[in-house]
Amino acid sequence: MRVGTVVRVVTDRHFGFIHSDEFRDDIFFHFSIVEKTDDPEKWLEGQMVEYELDELARIDRKELKAIRVQAARRPLQVTLPEFDPLSKPKHHPKARQRKPGWREKREGNSE
Repeated sequence: MRVGTVVRVVTDRHFGFIHSDEFRDDIFFHFSIVEKTDDPEKWLEGQMVEYELDELARIDRKELKAIRVQAARRPLQVTLPEFDPLSKPKHHPKARQRKPGWREKREGNSE
């Protein structure tokens, strides 16, 4: 199932629109296709939902229409912990303090 956010819900006419990053246009859905455990009248703008797209309508009629919609059940975003500059890896204190041995040999041979 694809993931999107609810853009608009028209409760008196029983339909709404979903925005997805995959498409330029919004995806239409009707309340009759929403899972029975969810109540789309209580959905707010910006709520994450999962949906399936009607591929035949998309190809034949060039319209985006959902055939199954449900509220998102899984965590959709994972936040990473803040970067701690003290946890940066440290190098050995003597690393790269002297020139490599092969450079010294070349410089000595060039005379």
